[in-house]
Amino acid sequence: MIHLKKTRNYFTLKAKKKIFINFFGTAFLFFSCSGVSYDKMAEEDPITLVGMQDSLLKRKKSKNIYKALKKANNNLGKEEFDKEEFDNAIYYFSKALELDKEDTLANFYRLISEGKKFSKTGNKDSLWSSILKYNKAAQINPKSGIPHYYIGLSYQKIGDKDFDLILEAFQNALLLDLDDNLRKKAKFQFERTKKREQRLTDFWR
Repeated sequence: MIHLKKTRNYFTLKAKKKIFINFFGTAFLFFSCSGVSYDKMAEEDPITLVGMQDSLLKRKKSKNIYKALKKANNNLGKEEFDKEEFDNAIYYFSKALELDKEDTLANFYRLISEGKKFSKTGNKDSLWSSILKYNKAAQINPKSGIPHYYIGLSYQKIGDKDFDLILEAFQNALLLDLDDNLRKKAKFQFERTKKREQRLTDFWR
């Protein structure tokens, strides 16, 4: 009786395991056959989709898969960028570029992230390197004011009395596309720098 019970338990566990494997395989096949599902995952659950990336690319290569994986990596990169986790942001944007080296968003934000990493060190050589990164980003997306805003911050750290360079950078940022939050920051920095310049001018009169 004991032996029979053990045998039944063994086959019950084996059957459950088979059901689980079949379920996972069915789910994987569902996602593999549906470009729309991939696209939805890229928006709603990008971390899971990126986790499936190697398996997906081994099984089947299609434009839908590449497009969805690129979007998922870019979404994760943007999340990390917004949290100022620049190493993680660079990782995800680089993964997106492995799928499409010409992707504008990934190239742009990877350069901005690299620039932010340089600027965090505070030393002059790194600050100049950050400005080079921001300038390259500005060439990729000339409508964005983001690189110019960060150029202005870098110039401030290099020498806060280089008013012409600082003001020009913030003014360029304000003339281009910025979200509301960054526009307020750029305007504040521009006006504060302008006041500091005026105070220094008045002092030497």
